[in-house]
Amino acid sequence: MVQRAVLIGINRADSEREKSEDLLEELALLSETAGAVNAGRVLKTVKKIDPAYYLSRGMLEDIKVLILKGAADLVIIDVNLSPAQERNMSEYVGVNVIDRTRLILDIFATRARTAESKYQVELAMLNYILPRLKGSGIMLSRTGAGIGTRGPGETKLETDRRKVRQRITYIKDKLKLAEKTRGLHRATRKKQGLSTATLVGYTNSGKTTMLSALTKRGGNGENKLFATLGTKMAGVYDKDSKRKVIISDTVGFIQNLPLFLVESFKSTLEEAVHSNVLIHVIDPTQKDALRKSEEVIKILDSIGAGEKKTIVVLNKIDLLTSARVRFLQTKLEQLTGNSVIPVSAKTGDNIGMLKEKIFNNV
Repeated sequence: MVQRAVLIGINRADSEREKSEDLLEELALLSETAGAVNAGRVLKTVKKIDPAYYLSRGMLEDIKVLILKGAADLVIIDVNLSPAQERNMSEYVGVNVIDRTRLILDIFATRARTAESKYQVELAMLNYILPRLKGSGIMLSRTGAGIGTRGPGETKLETDRRKVRQRITYIKDKLKLAEKTRGLHRATRKKQGLSTATLVGYTNSGKTTMLSALTKRGGNGENKLFATLGTKMAGVYDKDSKRKVIISDTVGFIQNLPLFLVESFKSTLEEAVHSNVLIHVIDPTQKDALRKSEEVIKILDSIGAGEKKTIVVLNKIDLLTSARVRFLQTKLEQLTGNSVIPVSAKTGDNIGMLKEKIFNNV
């Protein structure tokens, strides 16, 4: 059954209203990615957070009206709620309320394909669930199979604190093993004289299509948020220098990504840390693309890859005018301090120039 969701954006200060509106638009995309029909949306300015409900009673009454108008059975709010706030809001408005983090986890649960990415999603899910365990093993969970109820954390485990902690330890051990295996692969590549470049960027920026354009392998990416969770790798060969570089594609970033979620994907993101060069792919057609590129830089800093040599790529230039490309190229060069290569992974424009830049920087 398709769920109908009312979306609640939060504005904490008038000066941030434009950013808050952008985040609400992004929440709508996340909601659609999770399979919901957006039945209404509203941006609420919150001057003081209610410790019990996050929003004031008056705002909650407004939301109840929206729920009735849109025949909604779900509310998604664009903040991270405490377990008590989530429970209290759900009881007050009469439908399930989930926050931004739970929505992202739900999408991840449906996207994970490899054993490692499934473990990473489960680890993130368990870290989210743990503080939501009430008393001696009674979980504040919902019944059904809708958005906010998917994922291994709620379907495979008895929700007992001790057992959840045991499962977290087990998964961390499994991921350490995967990390060790990845390290051995990196050592082998190093012995063989192979350099590596890692594609990084905001979710849905075209990294997977870029991997395909550079290597002629891997297929085109999907026009979806978080289409790639695991690491994909393929080689690109330069005939003149007779050198090969391994290009890897990693999970895309997003604004307000919780730290525990970044930590859960640490083993995958390590490819960026150990890479010879990063390829920062920017989609100029995304709203507020420049700020989103700054968000990527922040996350790279947080995982220890902020000082890596970086090639900045302005993707999807086939959708822009020449004047717009030149304007964004200049802006990005000022923002990042790097030269910017305008390309189209879809049409192949300037892919040869990008390959040359990669081989010159590894």
